[in-house]
Amino acid sequence: MHKVSVNRIYVLRSIILAALMMWPLLLFGKPAYMVDSSAYQNGGERAVAFVAHKLDIPIGIADKPGTGPSSEAALKNADGSEDAKVARAITYSVIAYVLSGPGLMMAYLALFHALSTGLVATALFEAVAGPTKRGFAILAGVLTFGTGLALFVNFMIPDIFAGLLLGAMMILPFYWRRCSWPILVLVTGCVALSVSFHASLPPLALGTALVITIFMLLLKKNRPSHPVQALALLWAPVVLGIGLTMLTGIVGFGQPSIAPKHYPLALARGLDNGPARWYLNDVCKDRTRYAMCEIYGTNMPVTVDEFLWSKHNIVTRATPEQMDRIRAEEKPILIRSTMHYPFEQARLILQDVPDQFFSFRLNFFRYGATIVRKDDGNIILKGAGTGDVPEILIWLDWVADGVILIATLALALWWRTMSLAERGIILTLIAGLLVNAAVCAIFSGVAARYQARIIWLIPFTALAIACARGHFGAAVSTLKERQG
Repeated sequence: MHKVSVNRIYVLRSIILAALMMWPLLLFGKPAYMVDSSAYQNGGERAVAFVAHKLDIPIGIADKPGTGPSSEAALKNADGSEDAKVARAITYSVIAYVLSGPGLMMAYLALFHALSTGLVATALFEAVAGPTKRGFAILAGVLTFGTGLALFVNFMIPDIFAGLLLGAMMILPFYWRRCSWPILVLVTGCVALSVSFHASLPPLALGTALVITIFMLLLKKNRPSHPVQALALLWAPVVLGIGLTMLTGIVGFGQPSIAPKHYPLALARGLDNGPARWYLNDVCKDRTRYAMCEIYGTNMPVTVDEFLWSKHNIVTRATPEQMDRIRAEEKPILIRSTMHYPFEQARLILQDVPDQFFSFRLNFFRYGATIVRKDDGNIILKGAGTGDVPEILIWLDWVADGVILIATLALALWWRTMSLAERGIILTLIAGLLVNAAVCAIFSGVAARYQARIIWLIPFTALAIACARGHFGAAVSTLKERQG
């Protein structure tokens, strides 16, 4: 039985796939950004300054805006004199800052995304498909020019890691015996780190693992041949990733949380949808009831943008102590507002989750923004949302939709003759797509990029199974061997 190992062929294929993923950077001259891109750099800079301060390591302060690795803004919180109101994932912020060059362009971070994708995707594909040259060539071509994967590789936020995480959870539990120990450690370590990169990834990993665990426990005769090992590999990145996230929270903020100092996105969504806003406007006649009542009284923000991103948003209006209380009170507010308006909340969920499940267009990538450093030392995104969607991406959007449709039909047609391991991959993929749609729609809001970041796994899975079945040459394994 073929085993994926860290050898010359594996490394070469990973590098080839990574290089192909860089075409958007070469074509447009820079990666794609959103406001979070500069925020990650800012957070990473502060984290590095904090560590340097604690260790008495001198770091340079830029002589002029836009140059140098640090600034007075970065050192502002280093001695703990001013509490941070909000913060994004510490691990990804540090990586984003360290790999922010050249200048503030973040091209090095794009290369990190590409190499991570190449190493993980190549290992997972070969575990299912075997060492097929033709199959890998087709995979590389389809993923590069027939899906939005390369766009997410060059998108300077951690969305790309959602797909890598789900891909590993789909394949490793069923095909772990085809992977050498170095490959298992490499892939598991990469996806465990991924869990700590964004607040949406721990619930995605946890929800998917729970669904598949229940599925495996309900099976009797059709369980994987080594269910204990399968479950261990399913849960390993989840436990390690959440543990790392909580550890960074303790070190950075003294809070063992999977989302310390997070933006109150779920509350923002509740205000925008209505139930949380109606509930707070009613109970905040008593201005001491919640921190939100102290700030807004009975005039709650109406939209997500007004609450989080406007000129007078909650971060600018609240004190650090109030922000901590808002985060602590976020869950109770949402639970009580749901109890007050259960039918309206149910209607919103039943509407938003299906909308999110089928929303994966690629028409949100724009390349008119640049990242700059202001006179006060803060790193910001200049020209956010400017520029038209390039025409080539409009065409790619249509091509990607066609590829997804063909891959979905192929998987449906092959279902009856699939091995148990192949069916396990499909069921985990479906579970992940559903969990991702639910987590993002309920706690953040419907946005095409949330589902688009993982939808490329459908053609990836179809091509891997097609190669295993011999559709691109001689079959690499019999049905019995395809059991994993």
